[in-house]
Formats: sequence, C-alpha cells, structure tokens
Amino acid sequence: MGGNNMVKLIGLVLVLGVAAYFFLPGFRAKVDQQYDKVGGWTEDARRNDPVGYIEFSIGKLQENVNKFEDMRTSLVGAKAKLEQQKNENAGKIVFSEKMLGDLKAKFLDVKSGKAKWPVEVAGKAYTEADLKQQVNLFLSQKEGFAALATQLDKALATAESKGNEILTRISDSKGKLSMLSTQKEIVKLNKLTGDTEKLLATVQDVLVQNEAMVQGTAVRTVEELMKEAGSAAAASVNPNVDAFLNG
Repeated sequence: MGGNNMVKLIGLVLVLGVAAYFFLPGFRAKVDQQYDKVGGWTEDARRNDPVGYIEFSIGKLQENVNKFEDMRTSLVGAKAKLEQQKNENAGKIVFSEKMLGDLKAKFLDVKSGKAKWPVEVAGKAYTEADLKQQVNLFLSQKEGFAALATQLDKALATAESKGNEILTRISDSKGKLSMLSTQKEIVKLNKLTGDTEKLLATVQDVLVQNEAMVQGTAVRTVEELMKEAGSAAAASVNPNVDAFLNG
C-alpha cells in the first residue's frame, strides 16, 4: 500500500495555455510572430490572393481539427483512468477509517476495563504495542490517500476545463471550414467584397487561436502530474497515535 503504487497510472492530461494568449501580450506577440512565419498571410496578402488564402485556411483548419480530435481522445482516456484511480483511492480511505475506528474502540474497551490485552480486530490479535503500531500505519496511509484525493480532483477539474476548450476550438474550426468551402467559389466568380474580407479576418483569428492552443500545449503523463501527491502519500507524517486513541 505504498504511496508510489497509488500513482502508477498511465494516461495523458493536457495542460493548455490558450488563456495566456489573450491575457499575456508578450505570449500573444510570440504566437502571432510564429503564425506569420508559418502562414505568412497578412491583411494585404489575404486581399491580394483571397482564393489562395481560403485554400490555405481550409487545409490548416482541417489539420487543426484532426489534431484537436486526437487530443480530445487522449484526454477522454486520461479522465477515465483518473476516475478509476479516484474510486480506488476513495475505497482505501473508507477502509482506513473503518479500521481506525475499530482499533480505537478496542483500545477504549481495554482502557475502561471492558476488555484485556490482547484484543482482536478483523481476525487479528493485537497487544497494546501492536495496536498502536497499526494505528500509526493507518493514520499515515490515510494522510497520503487524502493528499492523493486532492490531486486527483484537481487533475479531473483541469481535464474537464481543457476538454471544453478543445471542443470550442473544434467547433469554431468546423464552422469556418463550412463557410470557406462556399466562399471559395463565390470569390472565384466575384470581386472581393468587404463582407468577404471580414470573414477572412475572422478565419485568421480562429487560426491564430488554434495556433495558440498548439503552441501552449504541454503533454504530461499522469505520473508526472501526480508526483507531488505520490510523495505526500509515501512520506511519514508522524501522526499522534495517543491523541487519536484517547481523543
């Protein structure tokens, strides 16, 4: 029941930096520069070659959608494993609490004169020293399980938030893909209009936001994400056994 065994969980949790794009000017400038380097589609370039920009955007948006769908699949798998770990950990907390309650009850029985050492708990005989050692172990483990539960809740909340962000990017990208497919034929037949320019500008915004998500993504294994909780679960917390038994 070592703490390290609690975190042997393989999966992916996506930590995305999209918010940084909107709230940190330096980060946004860096992303914009990177995107200009890759796409090269300034406002003048879009105006001079709208068909070329539309074709580029259709390909880029489809590439983004495919990537985000893969990210979403990985995230769904990670969430399922996190939920399983959370349920297993919750069961260990319940077991620890029950055993601590039973051990304390037997200790108090001896203290009040209702029983004598050794006492039996869950089919095992305990001397006073053995019982205190067992209580010490369960108190330590319970502390570790509680730390792990907190980290699991945080990881699941992060996964939920990032999943919503991914769905938004997929939805926006698919929406623009649908519009561009029609707009391409219109632009071929007609002169570029103000409405078309506005549409292409909004497409550019979506592409830059997509790039911000890609550039700001760091993929980490669940083991890495939960390393601190694992350390807490494995560490000795030096519980006050006498205070627990007599409290």
